[in-house]
Amino acid sequence: MKTLLSFFIIFNLSLGISFGQVGIGTVNPEATLHIVGNTVLGNSGGLIELLNENFTSYTVLENNNSTGCTVDGWENTTTGDINANCSSCTGNWLYIDSDESGCTQNATALINFTSTPSTASINVSFDYRYNNFGASGDSFRVYLFNNTLNIQEGGDLINTTSDIDTSYTNSLNVIAGNNYSLRFEYNGNYDYGASIDNVLVTENITANTGVYTFKLEDGQQQNGYVLTSDANGFATWMPPTGGGTGTDSQTLSITGSVLSISNGNSVTLPVLGGGGTYTFENGITENSGTVRLGGSLTQTTYIDLNSRDLYFEGTGSGNITFEDNSGQPQMTTNFSDGYTNFGAGTAIVDSDDGTSFSDTFGGGPFTKEFVVGGYNGSSGGTAIALGSIEYVVDGTNELFYEGGGFSPMDDFSSDLGADPFSGTTRRWDDVYADDFITPTNTYSRTTGKLSTTKDLNKGLSTIMQLKPISYKDQMTIKGKSIPENTKEDKLGFFIEELWSVLPEAVKTSDWVSLDESGDKTHVVYNKPSGIKFTQIIPVTVKAIQEQQTQIENLNSEVQSLKTELAQIKELLLNRSKN
Repeated sequence: MKTLLSFFIIFNLSLGISFGQVGIGTVNPEATLHIVGNTVLGNSGGLIELLNENFTSYTVLENNNSTGCTVDGWENTTTGDINANCSSCTGNWLYIDSDESGCTQNATALINFTSTPSTASINVSFDYRYNNFGASGDSFRVYLFNNTLNIQEGGDLINTTSDIDTSYTNSLNVIAGNNYSLRFEYNGNYDYGASIDNVLVTENITANTGVYTFKLEDGQQQNGYVLTSDANGFATWMPPTGGGTGTDSQTLSITGSVLSISNGNSVTLPVLGGGGTYTFENGITENSGTVRLGGSLTQTTYIDLNSRDLYFEGTGSGNITFEDNSGQPQMTTNFSDGYTNFGAGTAIVDSDDGTSFSDTFGGGPFTKEFVVGGYNGSSGGTAIALGSIEYVVDGTNELFYEGGGFSPMDDFSSDLGADPFSGTTRRWDDVYADDFITPTNTYSRTTGKLSTTKDLNKGLSTIMQLKPISYKDQMTIKGKSIPENTKEDKLGFFIEELWSVLPEAVKTSDWVSLDESGDKTHVVYNKPSGIKFTQIIPVTVKAIQEQQTQIENLNSEVQSLKTELAQIKELLLNRSKN
């Protein structure tokens, strides 16, 4: 029986012999001993991730047919939009919106699996939100796509036109070995938008011991051993030279300028500077055999940039500072408070950073978050350039502006000072100008800009009902009242009385933007907020015209009376003569 088995082995080996070569698993050996097989490594089984995408370093891949939007298609974001962000979106997430007039989004984000499934079932989960403004034709759809077969796999995972903010979790059937992607399709025309985050695809695989082509047992085999031989070619399993499991470690040592590597190899290094201290370029130094590059700074580190120095604070805040040639800081970061200061001084008051305030129209509270500050000395003030020419100068608590003009971005878009319905009074004290031109004066009969015109019917009778007054304003400066003997006399009206007689001259409403969207909202104040003195001028002119008409009529009557009186005198004189 033993002889027969030996013959069988020799016979099978001989089938692969070609010119003294032996093949196992192949009839065309290419070496003296040629072994061919399919090794399948074993695995411990369990939950395997095929895709784990939180969009931290994700580059958008999409099919995009969007038009007319500020950003066409999907975008990787950390801010998104409050109307479209999912409640569980954190860090980075994928986001799309069409919330602007003329914007039509038709885009499908493609998120490919990192690994192909090895089983017929996968687990899919992701967080998402879709917010529909209400227009027909808007939708959000999610489906699994077989990249290998170029078809959709199964039905839609999500297909909705309704507002929703939730998570999706389900098990799906797939074809093992095929490539897959999740696809997120958004269609919106002047719609809110959608967002997705935390995309996870996993599968459960069964543990297996693997299938191996080659096995050699000589009694020395152990985990991590390597196959080695002696000088005579006798092979056996042995531990790696440097110990460990499968890693042949090498030992490096340096003596003088000779770098030695274990097993007899060595490299001779060039001598740098001699002695025990070496100086390197670009501000890196070595002392007493220690060179540091990177890691935590243990002391303040200076880098000499000719006459402009840069240093890093090695203790405390870790801020970065640039100095001028006199050692004065010209740029200092403040990492803890999140701003940068320019100039040899402090332009930003730290105690103000992070404090709350409300805007003119009662919005807020908002938080002051300083970004950048500039300082050029307490006497000269700070200059801040805006573009190529314009700049703002701050000196002795006074703000100077130099440029061709100072105007709002859009016509009738902003006010100078305010006394709004919220009760917050923010008025300028005095306005000095060479010419004071109201918007009404910009219209003419030829421009055609006036929507409705008619002759003014308020004049002398209206003016006669007004009650002008003289008063002293109870104003304060930074919370302190002005002494009574220094208050100036001012002229004006009681605003309530003026409102009842000439309401057009009293400010009671306005068109304002209550947020940064730019949309105007008509706000009616709960009390009169100010007097529009220019509105009184046309009524005054009308009153003067009516008075002039009365004067001319009286002059005509007086002239007639004078003529009649002269005729009576002449008649009486003639009678006395007769």
